[in-house]
Amino acid sequence: MTVTSAQTTPPPATIERVPALIIGLVGLGLAGLVALDTGLRGVTLFVLGGALGAVFIGFQYGFASAWRRFLVAGETMGIAAHFLLVGLCAMVFIPAAGLGLAATGTLAPVSVSLVIGAFMFGIGMQLANGCGSGVLFSFGGGSGRMLVALPFFILGSLLGSFLLPTALGWGSLGQVAIGGSGEAARLLVNIALIGAVGTTFYVLGRRRGQTLPRQLVVGSVTIAALCWLVFAISGNPWGVTFGFTLWGAKIATALGVPVGDFTFWQWAGPQRALTHSVLANVSSLMDIGMVIGAGLLAAIGGGLRRQSWPSSRQLVAAALGGMLMGIGARLGFGCNIGAFLAGIASGSLHGWIWFVMAMAGSWVGVAWRPAFGMAR
Repeated sequence: MTVTSAQTTPPPATIERVPALIIGLVGLGLAGLVALDTGLRGVTLFVLGGALGAVFIGFQYGFASAWRRFLVAGETMGIAAHFLLVGLCAMVFIPAAGLGLAATGTLAPVSVSLVIGAFMFGIGMQLANGCGSGVLFSFGGGSGRMLVALPFFILGSLLGSFLLPTALGWGSLGQVAIGGSGEAARLLVNIALIGAVGTTFYVLGRRRGQTLPRQLVVGSVTIAALCWLVFAISGNPWGVTFGFTLWGAKIATALGVPVGDFTFWQWAGPQRALTHSVLANVSSLMDIGMVIGAGLLAAIGGGLRRQSWPSSRQLVAAALGGMLMGIGARLGFGCNIGAFLAGIASGSLHGWIWFVMAMAGSWVGVAWRPAFGMAR
């Protein structure tokens, strides 16, 4: 994920006091509302969302730019770092019961909708210049591009929720767990698979004279630790995009759209989310926290004033990318976090298929970027 910066020499990194104060006060106010709504558990998850936002923007840790560098320049270390993160999460997600955690991983169907959705998402994240988490932390960091991408992401995600029940009827093999039902065997098989793929990307990079930056290693370990905490406290792996879907449904309902009549919103989980506060849903709650955390760190580091406004063509790409990611996230059961990271780390085949198809979509998205005035 790349945050657009001015072409001229950036100003010194001084604290932007007024924005930092405003963001801090908003964060404290929201934390108070969360405490009233869901208590200490909710506040903890809100803070973890903020910490993830700060870590992502602090380490400039993202997926879209790393995948693009692989496709354009053959740089593989970013993806090697991603598989380090996935492997660390798998060490907790798969043996959760054995570790005494009341939590379960993410399994989703291997279906036609998964293939289509992941491919669409891959195109979208290259056009928008960020994935689900990237849109959030860059939005918090003051990116003009994400001010456009996020609303379209929300709209697309809502449309995807209307399409998903039909798309699931196009063909599905159901959920496929890699390595069988025993935790020990599943952990061994999946760690071996994740390690083999991650090592392959690392070795390819080394042969091309690349090194794995310490920043990416530290970022991967830090994010993994935060993901472990989210998993243990919420009972599920961290997910991003359902929060966008819920925000779209809430807005549409307020505008008079009978969202609750659609099949997706009659399923137990979505129906429960729709009838409760946006602060009561873990994904929505953590998304808000992520924006606050990223915004606060950006203001403290003087990063808000370094943002520049993209060209009109780049804003069109951001809108198109946001829409594609929104629809794709629902059809493909999540983004780089909810499908790629959580899926593979849970030992689910759908996570691997999502990775392959999103990479294929990224190849298309990279090829389209010059048409919107963006470098490949």
